[in-house]
Amino acid sequence: MDDGMAPMTLADLPQVAALWEEVGMWPHEGEDAEWLRGALARNPGCALVWREGGRVMGTVLGAWDGVRGWIHRLAVTESRRGRGLGSRLLAAAEARLRELGARQINLMVYEDNGRAWDYYARRGYERSPVKVMRKRLGAGGAPAGAAGNGAEAGRDSPGK
Repeated sequence: MDDGMAPMTLADLPQVAALWEEVGMWPHEGEDAEWLRGALARNPGCALVWREGGRVMGTVLGAWDGVRGWIHRLAVTESRRGRGLGSRLLAAAEARLRELGARQINLMVYEDNGRAWDYYARRGYERSPVKVMRKRLGAGGAPAGAAGNGAEAGRDSPGK
């Protein structure tokens, strides 16, 4: 495997998962080899890795929903930060999303991750007035941890 930027493949998953774990992005429920296979198939050319010495040092997952582009999992190993790898990965994913027709690119950042807020702001991203809501689904599509719809009194929690 050549050094530099390359499309992410399923074979990269062990190294990608190790990087994501190192930076606190892994594991998330339901994200496994099958999840990555689907993400790569739905978004050809939008998921990228940066390799040095054959090892994955950075990643980005771009996604296209038909309306907007999305950036997920921009990550660079701590020892390689500050060298422009993340910026190159981000720019390449953005370019691919523009090729697909995206006129806006969204990403999500945890409220308390000031470093990420600053990083993306320097690259032209701005805070959106939209707040993200979620509904976690368990196996078979049922709401996770709930027998019904999870809206019974005392069962809703605004926590993480």
